[in-house]
Amino acid sequence: MESAVQKHQCIITAINEKYVPFFSVLLKSIIENTENTEKYEIVVFYSQLSEESQTILNGMICKENIWIRFFDVSRWIRGWTFFVNGENQRQYLSQEAYFRLLAHELLPEYQRALYLDSDMVVQPGWTDIFQIELESYLLAAVPDIWDNWKCNLPGSHLAEYRRKELGINNFAEYFNSGMMLLNLEKMRAIFKCRELLEVAVSKSWKKHDQDVLNYMCKGQVLLLDYRWNLIECPNKAAADAISQEERWQMQNSEKEKKIIHFASRKPWKVRGVQNEDAFWKYAVGSSFFDLIFSLFIEEQLQQGKYFEQTVYKSIYSGRVGIKFIIKCIKKWLDKLILKHGER
Repeated sequence: MESAVQKHQCIITAINEKYVPFFSVLLKSIIENTENTEKYEIVVFYSQLSEESQTILNGMICKENIWIRFFDVSRWIRGWTFFVNGENQRQYLSQEAYFRLLAHELLPEYQRALYLDSDMVVQPGWTDIFQIELESYLLAAVPDIWDNWKCNLPGSHLAEYRRKELGINNFAEYFNSGMMLLNLEKMRAIFKCRELLEVAVSKSWKKHDQDVLNYMCKGQVLLLDYRWNLIECPNKAAADAISQEERWQMQNSEKEKKIIHFASRKPWKVRGVQNEDAFWKYAVGSSFFDLIFSLFIEEQLQQGKYFEQTVYKSIYSGRVGIKFIIKCIKKWLDKLILKHGER
């Protein structure tokens, strides 16, 4: 059992300037779906984040029981070189993904904390996750179902990699690190100072920091059901590969979803993403809505799709208010005028 009760809950994320608009959507969903019965501190790890962005994000907080703290980790990562490339040496992620590996060291005042990737939104009832007892587990997380299935393919290189490099034989235990309820107290007791960073830079892990956490925490992870980190199925091959039981679990989790993770397709880039309506519901209340919507329209114009097909028919479908529709029309007209003016 945890040795002490925290006075308030801690939520951690890590962002750079590029992801500020999308984190603002997560922030809006937290504000909208959090009751006043408990206090929450949102800790944002960063190394490059403008004062302006911090001020705007802080200005979105409209509840006395929620506050935000921007934590510059620059001096803790100075001298460390993180591997961020994926296949064909293309950049797969930013160095901010590694900041979570320092959470237990940077936040000694907390016994436990919830880590959330910035490309998420929370739903009503999401705070129930803080009621989960971690006991002797290092963390609680959700199996990475849409990657784990590949390990069951004949001659799977991923299966060989996980056995050899991660020491994981039960592939269903490999978790997605986008949502983790962290037992910071136990992590401090087990891991030496900077140990997770040392392991992270020791080799080119296929899934970077996520592999590191699976490797270092294996056997000490409480696996949760998919409603706590609901990710869209990436393709038909994945859908066909999972078992009937897993399919049933996913269907139930969709009905009872608490945390949605846009780890596959991004609703600010493409249309037709599962649960995209939840993203846009909170995006319209974000201080960065104009920027998010502009990025979306630019993506659609580049793909040669019509606005009414892209937005009204596939995303909003009457699920949002008139103020949002007016904003959409204004933004579209601005883009249309600019496009014709350049001809």
